[in-house]
Amino acid sequence: MTLNKNDAELFYELWFPLLDYVNKKYKVNTNLKNITGAEKLDPGEVKIVADHVWKHICVIDEYLTDNNLSDEHRSIVSGWKKCISGQFMLERHLKKGSVFISADTQEVYMVSGIITSWEEMFFYMLLPILLKATLIPFRDKIISDGLVIPYNVCFGKGYSSEFKDIYMNAKKNKSIHFSL
Repeated sequence: MTLNKNDAELFYELWFPLLDYVNKKYKVNTNLKNITGAEKLDPGEVKIVADHVWKHICVIDEYLTDNNLSDEHRSIVSGWKKCISGQFMLERHLKKGSVFISADTQEVYMVSGIITSWEEMFFYMLLPILLKATLIPFRDKIISDGLVIPYNVCFGKGYSSEFKDIYMNAKKNKSIHFSL
């Protein structure tokens, strides 16, 4: 499951200017001059700026104050203050999205890809996959900021079974988060 084409484009239309704003204002990564409109970006360089946003969430309010966005766009960007950063287990792929389990809280999230599904992105890795990610709301879905780091860790059947049980219990109790 991914965002539709228009929503995916809108995400990047909102995300890149926020990153540029923060990078220019706080000089987070001087290796990056302009994220918006760049033909090629190094995700590692962009992640430095994104991590600054998530560690200093108040910069979103500053950005919204200093920029004239429509009410809809303002609502989407403001919603990103509900982000959840940390380590997650990518447990399985479903039609509605991919199942992420927080390593800290064991909360279960249904996460959509932006342009590419999680299954396509990590086709070469066996599930479950340990990821470092930031989850954010986008309209009625949960996505990531697009800057996810997979860890090269293999889990045995015992751990895999535990993760499956966490998912099955969340499904049974209807406690899977589809939005933030």
